[in-house]
Amino acid sequence: MILLQDADERNATFRATDAQLTGLTKQPDPKRRLEFGFWAMDNAPSPDLKDRVPLEVMIVHYVRTLPAWPILGHSPALNIITLDWPVEGGYEIRAFLIGTSTPMPPDQLQFFYEQQKERMNPEISSKMPDARP
Repeated sequence: MILLQDADERNATFRATDAQLTGLTKQPDPKRRLEFGFWAMDNAPSPDLKDRVPLEVMIVHYVRTLPAWPILGHSPALNIITLDWPVEGGYEIRAFLIGTSTPMPPDQLQFFYEQQKERMNPEISSKMPDARP
């Protein structure tokens, strides 16, 4: 929650992590940094190195750039859902900000994914992996 508040206000912590992530990934664009984070996790040679990827921070920095942030960033429960899948030359990323009165239960995530997959154009949805049981 502190990370979200700091991102909303763009305080010192947000600016410091932004500079740190830019230096780590050599990418000033938050979306490109997030793609790098997914790549680093998928290609990590060990679980320990995979766990070191600050993916949550990368996600917050990216969703902070979305047009819906000023409206939904103050919701009682801000559900950040990031769908990603590998594509040629990188990753397709779709991020959703869903403001609700309470956090979304984890068992609804599969339903949400399937719903989003159905909404995509066939050329995109055919590249998306099947939902996990």
